[in-house]
Amino acid sequence: MNKLDIGIFTLLFISCQQQQTKQIYTIDNTLQAKATSIVENNLSVLNALSGQAIIMEVQTGQIKAMVGLERKDSATYQTSENLPQKQTEGLIQPISILAALETGQVKLSDTVNVGNGIYSANGIEIKDHNWHRGGYGTITIQQGLAVSSNVATYKTIEKAFSNEQAYQAQLKKMGVDLDSLTTIKMLTLYNEIAKNGDIASKANTDSLKQALKYVVTDGLGQSAKSDKVQIAGKTGAIQLEDGSYIIEFCGYFPAEKPQYSIIVSIHKEEVPASGMMAGEVFKQIVDSMIK
Repeated sequence: MNKLDIGIFTLLFISCQQQQTKQIYTIDNTLQAKATSIVENNLSVLNALSGQAIIMEVQTGQIKAMVGLERKDSATYQTSENLPQKQTEGLIQPISILAALETGQVKLSDTVNVGNGIYSANGIEIKDHNWHRGGYGTITIQQGLAVSSNVATYKTIEKAFSNEQAYQAQLKKMGVDLDSLTTIKMLTLYNEIAKNGDIASKANTDSLKQALKYVVTDGLGQSAKSDKVQIAGKTGAIQLEDGSYIIEFCGYFPAEKPQYSIIVSIHKEEVPASGMMAGEVFKQIVDSMIK
């Protein structure tokens, strides 16, 4: 198989956008108040610049709560609609893996050698977050997703598609356009996965859903694990040009029969060692919704 054009690496990690759909807002005031309080409390503790949380009803696609807060001064936060919209690499990975599954060329149980966490392709270096610790070596595609391995995702796409155009064509077939992706549109994609929508075949969607559960039970999404209900989802993190970070978690619950999907996004100047605060906020919102 020919090496993919370097553009596919760019496409893998740039934003994707679902085809235009009309968004319906049916805000639940009680849920809105709970989510706002949770987000605000966590932003204060983390000394974050801003944060978002959006709650969607899986079967209807209706928005039940939408929180957007940014720091006004050292102690208070105010409502904002102009928060950073750039999405993280980690949240895009499951969509790319699903596209690869649709080709029939790969399975989540296939192994991929990510080596020391550094992979050179067409003149650039692709790195995993633990490259300085020696990488993950040989892992399955599912394990690669669980640990947000950029190398594993790239090599999976490389194996499934002969070139960039084939990758783009599959995304388009799934109802995904290569364009800027807002937080709410990313949530909509995860919501389609949660309800086994038309984005992909049921068999491949079911496989990915099992992998998203694994992310929370055994991967980097363990901060979102709840004692009250099983959660499925994905973490993501990206450093912006100004040196600040966006940390996110997007997922749904209950994992087996999803009722709600949620995305949490936190913008912070520095990331603490754990770095998984978005998953913790996600869990707190979920726990507040369980009666």
